[in-house]
Amino acid sequence: MTPDDADDPIARDAYDELADSYAVDVRENAYNAHLEFPGTTSLVPDVDGKRVLDAGCGTGVYSAWLVERGADVVGVDVSDEMLAYARDALPDDAPAEFVQGDLGEPLDFEDDAFDGIVSALALSYVQDWDHVFAEFRRVLRDGGFLVFSTGHPLDQFGADAPAAENYFEIERLTKEWDVDVPYYRRPFGKLLRPLLANGFRLADVLEPQPTEAFREQRPERYEKEATNPVFICVRATAE
Repeated sequence: MTPDDADDPIARDAYDELADSYAVDVRENAYNAHLEFPGTTSLVPDVDGKRVLDAGCGTGVYSAWLVERGADVVGVDVSDEMLAYARDALPDDAPAEFVQGDLGEPLDFEDDAFDGIVSALALSYVQDWDHVFAEFRRVLRDGGFLVFSTGHPLDQFGADAPAAENYFEIERLTKEWDVDVPYYRRPFGKLLRPLLANGFRLADVLEPQPTEAFREQRPERYEKEATNPVFICVRATAE
């Protein structure tokens, strides 16, 4: 990868095009609604009265969940089309604002601006995690929380995944959805070491298993996903 590749918001065009279908799918798809979402939200501490950044907010699923629990939310996403859905997901008087921004670039917020950050399935579109975690630490107050989810390396390097040229390298691949969606996969070490190197203490790690609602919606996939990891969810504390 060249430095220019690292700065490029690789999935913006894809998600601009996918926004209409994704706004529905992310709330109904078994993998999102009944596997990743319950796992990630279980790691989020009490947010009542807290200012929380929803980093890679997409169509606003997590922003709405955070507002319902008393948070003052700022959602940032690279896709203007996704942000339009996020704004529509909450009432006009909700304590939430949505701004366009690229997680691969410096965040347009002051130091110590937030009590917490939630970033659900967004970081796989960012190559340089040293940069993004350094920015997360900068905008978090001391003791603030970071909760994020991403694809599990054991799934991304599994038998059904594209063969790796080199497990130890960050590789750019493509998901074949309604449109091709580029993303990065990385080994375990490059998932956790940038976090620890940029002022965070690891607090919890969860490999979520599908719920009963997942079983009802996708019975043909339940056994496999109940015994093999798909996502990994992490909570860390800003030191």
